Amino acid sequence: MTCRECAEFLMQYVSGELPKETSDAFSVHLSRCPNCDEYLREYRDTITAGRLACKDEAGLPDLPDELVRAILAARKG
Repeated sequence: MTCRECAEFLMQYVSGELPKETSDAFSVHLSRCPNCDEYLREYRDTITAGRLACKDEAGLPDLPDELVRAILAARKG
């Protein structure tokens, strides 16, 4: 497996959707390629950060309806 193939299969690898043979080749490549291994770590960290950012909207402040309407009107205009 090449680095380019590794990047193409990254999302499927992380989600566990790769066929076993491809997943095994991916794992072997990762064990031999520190750049792809780091890329995978960063990819997983990004997914984790995104989930944490979207996890709890309860921490968002309540905005007055007038402010929301003004923002939406400004976006239209």
